[in-house]
Amino acid sequence: SACFEDCTSFPEARCPVPRVQNGRIVSPPQTAYSHKDTVAFECEPGYVIRGHRVVQCQLNSTWEPPVPVCEQGKCPTSALNATL
Repeated sequence: SACFEDCTSFPEARCPVPRVQNGRIVSPPQTAYSHKDTVAFECEPGYVIRGHRVVQCQLNSTWEPPVPVCEQGKCPTSALNATL
């Protein structure tokens, strides 16, 4: 943990390595992630990403926004219902 004068020390946040089925991490891979580290994902050919492509490690050891999922390539229902 890191601390300067007159502060409360707390352990540095660590986030688990995120896993995306049918996808992969495109940012440089690491074995551990700390607070404010970011990870970018892409899906395998034939799959589309649902969610955010880039996530950030939070102080509570979770990823925000949540880690995305890769779904078999089809247009999301919301895109079909969109009005132009």
